[in-house]
Amino acid sequence: MTAGLLLLTLAGLLIAAGLVAAVAAARGVALWSAGPPSAHRRPRRLVSPLHLGALGTAVLVLLITGWPVAAVAAVGGVVFVPKVLGGGKASRQLIATSEALADWTRRLADLISSGAAGSTRDALRRSLSSAPEPIAPAVTNLVTRMGPQGVEPALRQFAREVDDPAADKIAMVLILRERNGGPGLAEVLTALAADLDDRSRMVREIEAERAKPRANMRTIVVVTLVLVVGMTLFARTFLSGYSTPLGQVALLVDVAIFGTALRWMRRLSDPPRPPRVLRDPGLATVDR
Repeated sequence: MTAGLLLLTLAGLLIAAGLVAAVAAARGVALWSAGPPSAHRRPRRLVSPLHLGALGTAVLVLLITGWPVAAVAAVGGVVFVPKVLGGGKASRQLIATSEALADWTRRLADLISSGAAGSTRDALRRSLSSAPEPIAPAVTNLVTRMGPQGVEPALRQFAREVDDPAADKIAMVLILRERNGGPGLAEVLTALAADLDDRSRMVREIEAERAKPRANMRTIVVVTLVLVVGMTLFARTFLSGYSTPLGQVALLVDVAIFGTALRWMRRLSDPPRPPRVLRDPGLATVDR
């Protein structure tokens, strides 16, 4: 191994280590503990297996190719490509929340229409025992806050915790009933539950369509990776231009364009975030 190649390898290792450290810092991983661990606080790992795998991949790529940019690209691929190629989590969470809100709303309507609950507050308390798992913590907090804060502030906080327009609508209906009273609450809640069922079905259909571009992205990445590895191992002469400084710059541009395109395709397949419809009184003022 020549001195130049040794320096190049060392520079690549330092670049890869620096990138891993930057990723760890961005994810909030501390290099040392800020104080003695308490009984209620779990100690954080200094370096995760993902960081070690990224660093090991970078070293392997650097030893095979001798290209620092390829080592940096390997780190980025190990850390970010699984997130980019993933997907569907937000849609699954939206479907689970919609279904949970529909079940909970229908339970409230049954409690009120059957006379098992004499008031909105009573219905909310009784619904706690059968609250669906996705919203059970928020319902628990709602019931806990009703005593010291009142029903309306507790419902507003519930809508903020669930962070879904459907939760805003349910909270608005219950707030209006708490303010004004009157009949018809069970019918309104039943209609809201039916709307949420329709929403869940539509989201499932849309998610089935969004899964297609995500599958295309996975195919593109796998084919590209196989092609790059094959050419690196068996067609080094064809890639010899990347061994020059100008070639490294060109490789950096290629990697940046490829990564940007993947991220853009992933954003196109992500579900849009619906706006909130219930605003807090303190936030509803308009600057003049």
